[in-house]
Amino acid sequence: MKGVVVVVVMLSLSLSAVAEAAKVEKTCKAAAATDKRVNVRMCVSQLGHHRDSQKAEDAWGLAKVAALVGVNNADLAADDIKDLEAGRGIPATIKPALAECRKLYRGVGFAFAGAHDDINDRSYVAGEARLSEALSLTQLCNAAFAKVGVPLPQPLAQMTADSIQMAIIATAITCLVKETAATPPTTSSSSSSTP
Repeated sequence: MKGVVVVVVMLSLSLSAVAEAAKVEKTCKAAAATDKRVNVRMCVSQLGHHRDSQKAEDAWGLAKVAALVGVNNADLAADDIKDLEAGRGIPATIKPALAECRKLYRGVGFAFAGAHDDINDRSYVAGEARLSEALSLTQLCNAAFAKVGVPLPQPLAQMTADSIQMAIIATAITCLVKETAATPPTTSSSSSSTP
């Protein structure tokens, strides 16, 4: 009897995981259809692996997850910057750019966190504005390095690309949610009868 229960539980968990993956993929593809900059593979990977995606029942939940992934990426980028600043052999010419990026990434994290809160409150326009701020601040880190004529060092370059992509993904999904919320329910013409 215990064996049957274990098999049923494992089958249930497996079906749940398949349904969750399909929901994430469907949402990511819909986001890419509205914004060609959305990298579907990254969207599915990042959202599908976040622990809160299991609780996300719809695009609204996944928009919040995307914002949380953005917070995580910003925190990782800030850690990478600290490691780069502490490393030996860092040219003096890029130290000001690193310091600028460290400050900017604090703002990126706060912007993503604010977007999460706004989306959670269903304030989609405010959420989009915060995501736009996160994108802008991330791009300013690129500009800080361009100003000194040096490309972003790894792993900061990858974290910056990921943060930019998450801002784009979160914005596209938030737009889907906003459009869905703004669409009035359709009524069937057969339900209205004329005497």
